[in-house]
Amino acid sequence: MPKIALTSKADSDLEGIYEHYEPRLGAEKAEEVIFQVLEAITRLETFPQLGKASDIPDCRELIISKYPYRSIYTRKGDTILIYRILHQHAERPDDW
Repeated sequence: MPKIALTSKADSDLEGIYEHYEPRLGAEKAEEVIFQVLEAITRLETFPQLGKASDIPDCRELIISKYPYRSIYTRKGDTILIYRILHQHAERPDDW
């Protein structure tokens, strides 16, 4: 079973998600959002092909249905590498 690894940009994306929700909903709810996002990503350990094919070569995109986010990832051997966790309507970043 592959393991999940987040890039520093994906970690930063999670911090940004928390910072977005914390002032609006409070710390507890913001932590719940992060938990739900990570829980969805963790499903990739069991189902690495769960996400749809991406326009980005060798990548897939997992749509996180409970919240409006998508995770861009690839599989490298025994690792699922999470590049970014972005709002579904965000422009695709040029810097990975």
